Amino acid sequence: MSNNKKVNIFLLIIAVVLFIFLPRFLSGYWVRVITTIFMYAVIAQGMNIMSGYMGYLPFGNAMFFGIGAYVTAIGMSKGLPFLVVVPLAAIIAILFSILLGIPVLRLRGHYFAIATIGMSAAILSVVQNATEITGGAMGTTLPIIDKAPGITYNYFYLAMLGLMVITTLSLHFIIKSRFGFGIRSIKANEEAANSMGINTTYHKVVAWAISAFFTSIAGALYAYWMSFIAPDEVFDVMIAVNTIVIMLIGGAGSILGPIIGAFIIELFTEVAWSAFLEYHLAVLGIIIIIIVFFVPKGVTGTIGDFVKRRKLRVEKKVSI
Repeated sequence: MSNNKKVNIFLLIIAVVLFIFLPRFLSGYWVRVITTIFMYAVIAQGMNIMSGYMGYLPFGNAMFFGIGAYVTAIGMSKGLPFLVVVPLAAIIAILFSILLGIPVLRLRGHYFAIATIGMSAAILSVVQNATEITGGAMGTTLPIIDKAPGITYNYFYLAMLGLMVITTLSLHFIIKSRFGFGIRSIKANEEAANSMGINTTYHKVVAWAISAFFTSIAGALYAYWMSFIAPDEVFDVMIAVNTIVIMLIGGAGSILGPIIGAFIIELFTEVAWSAFLEYHLAVLGIIIIIIVFFVPKGVTGTIGDFVKRRKLRVEKKVSI
């Protein structure tokens, strides 16, 4: 292992430890904000494996978030404990991704993106109309944790932090594996990947199942955290749109990009809300345009290009 990698790992460990103890120094409001950042980082990582690394943009990925939320709500209403319901929600989301992915992942580009939106809308319609099971359009409630609000906030803060770390580490090892090479080859040239003997259908379906797995767990944690969910909220296509922006700003196709993007977008969103209440969307849009103008490859991509140029300059000076 190189010295640079050792330093990077050490810095990441320090960052995680700092985040673990950070709630001791923050108000409940900022604990909730950072918990939301962790949640969006997880969803963006799920989007990253599909779009950043494989080149397929699933605009309907919010359906897995909604599935995780509603399976949790329904399971807990039947008396199942949260720790039992979460893996159940993940399994159901994976099954949906496989059943829907086998036919839909044959589509490409905007056709695939539109198809995923249609699937998400179809599941939303079922949830809204299955009133006896889901509570319908009025939403449904979950059991409230019998603890002080500050303690409850800390529970979900640490849970989302842990999920973000696990998701990021998992994605790192997946991308470095032989399977990761397969999904990256699909983005580069799917026909060439097929001709090389890579089972692209298998890789696409499994990648979407991995995305569904982590996204559904984020939805399960969100449902229990909020203690109330509604279909329009957890199946909202804007969840996917927001995570796409996060992924692109942070740097698509990079491990830390979604985390960096989540912090940038969510913090700027909070600032825009507090400082420009009536015009916050316009201000946020302008901020995003400025960021995209100056860092078109995302934060990680721009930093990577800067480091490469600097190395080239140093090598030229040494050769001279």
